[in-house]
Amino acid sequence: MQWPPNKAWTSASLREGFRHFVAVHYGGRGTERWVHLVSVIDPQARLRVPWQEMKDPCLWTSGWLQLPREEANPAATVPGAPASGKDHEAASCLHPSKDFDARPWFSE
Repeated sequence: MQWPPNKAWTSASLREGFRHFVAVHYGGRGTERWVHLVSVIDPQARLRVPWQEMKDPCLWTSGWLQLPREEANPAATVPGAPASGKDHEAASCLHPSKDFDARPWFSE
């Protein structure tokens, strides 16, 4: 899989209550590479994921897969249900990478 990472990603399982994310920032070298992801639906749901994990097709898919609403965002189907109870500020940032606009959304 190419580096730097594409911008659109779908998780195989719920992450912070969501499955669709945007890769806003990335860094590291070699096996220490990482990607900062932000939920498409809730920007407070943020992740810092090792690149090795992102390359595993059993865990992540480049691009946004079309999913039934209840599978893509179960918290949205329950009024008043919180997406997550974590403090996300320390987990990742919202500052986009310098090449954010140049990177593709998904692999073709």
